[in-house]
Order: sequence, then C-alpha cells, then structure tokens
Amino acid sequence: MPEHCALLTVDTIESGGTRPEHLGTIPHLVETIVAEASREVGLAEDVHRNGQFGGDGFLRAYPSQYLPALIHLVASIDALLIGHNLSAKPEIRLRIALHLGPLPAEFGLYRPNIDVCRLLEADEFHALVKHWRSSLPADRFTTALILSDDAHRAVFGGDYTRAITRHDFGPMNIKHKEFDQKAWVRIAGVNPAQLTEPPRETPPNSSGPVDDKRSAGHSISNSGGNQGIQIAGDRNHVERQPRQVHVTNYTGENNYGISAGQINGSVNYNTPESR
Repeated sequence: MPEHCALLTVDTIESGGTRPEHLGTIPHLVETIVAEASREVGLAEDVHRNGQFGGDGFLRAYPSQYLPALIHLVASIDALLIGHNLSAKPEIRLRIALHLGPLPAEFGLYRPNIDVCRLLEADEFHALVKHWRSSLPADRFTTALILSDDAHRAVFGGDYTRAITRHDFGPMNIKHKEFDQKAWVRIAGVNPAQLTEPPRETPPNSSGPVDDKRSAGHSISNSGGNQGIQIAGDRNHVERQPRQVHVTNYTGENNYGISAGQINGSVNYNTPESR
C-alpha cells in the first residue's frame, strides 16, 4: 500500500480581478511567500513532491509526518501576507486545502489528489470565503484554510501544533461532485463559532414614508400601586407610602403602545384626535 502523504493545495482569491499589469506577478509572489513561510517552519524546499503549476496556485505532496508543519505554515503565511498587503501590489489572499491519504510515488492522478482539489473548489467553501472577504477589513483577511476530516483527526489526535489548534476550526459538510465528507474550516481573524452561524436576516426596508397623521405631542399618564418596583421614565414622580409606591409616569413624543408585566390600577392612554 502506498505511504500516506499530506497534500497541500493553494489558490489565489480573486486573482481574476487583478489589474493586468500585476496579473503575471501573482504566481511568483505566491511561490515566494510560501517558500519564505516554509523556511520559517523548517520545511526544506526538496521535501515535497508532485508539484503541479495551477496558474495562480499549486498542489504539493509531503510525507505525512510534515502535516503539523503544514498547519504551522498557514500561520506563517498569514503574517507574511499582512506585511506584503500593507506595502506592495498586488494584494494576495489565499484559499488553502489540506488532506491526508495514500499516494503512490509515481506522478499521476490519484484519489487523494482529486479529494484535496474537491475541498478547495467546493461551493460551500467558496461561499464562506466570499462572505468573510466582504465582511472583514481588508488588512485582516489573509487565508482561508479547509482541512479534510482525515487530516484533522490525524494532526489533532495528539499535541502536535501550537500556532494553530483544533479550536481555530469550525465544521462544515462538503458535497462537491462525488466528494461528500465532513471538513474543517479556519478563516484568519474569524471566531470559529461564527463559521457555522446561519446568516442573519436583514429587516425589510420601508417602501416609502409612513403617512402618520397622529399629533406628535401626546402623553401617557400611569397611576397605580407598585410593590417594590422601580419605575424609570421621563418626568416621573414617585411618592413612597407604607408598603407601596405610587408612581406617575410621563412620557412625551409619539407613543403607540404599552408593554408591562402586570399593572394594578388604571392606565389612561389619551391621544388627541387627528385634525
């Protein structure tokens, strides 16, 4: 049986929108940043194999023992991209996928190669990246990492990482073509709990101005007994008597409703009629 390998694939986010004069520099920039990050985490240049040029990214295979180092590699890439994007063009942001599987030594197309690409290209992952790309400040968004469940269980089954831990990932179900598995996602700068939150619904905007003919100065006068209840309001008068408090509340401006847990006494809601 072939030895297990850690497969790393990298793709540049929104490279198609790069200005034409910068487009040709992207592959070199990505290679340079990844090479520098690799040196920082102790990954030698000749340790990987199955390198494939992908236009604005690449696919590489490493011996499985380097999987923790590849997790640390992403943290180093984050720091390098922050520095690069603050001082140079074009700005670079990366989608990264990591997988673990048996890979023959001979160069070719194998299931692990396909699976790591399915992770990277999954619609669910693309949608999440697009959402946070538009939500985060530009200087905070650097990388989006998706980890297969096999790789996640292998690297976090022991105490192998420091810069990035299991707590930085949120679960995601990926179904892309024939690939249908659980995966784990980390987006730099995003709380992992937010990765699985449903999108918040935005209240519908009013289609036009409201025609409100009620006068803008009516008031509400409340009176009644309140046992130990503190009442807050505008121009309130509080008079303490034995075992109870008498309160008169006044609230100006427009008031169209009253909310209370329990009222003992009377409530007068007097509104002048519209003219």
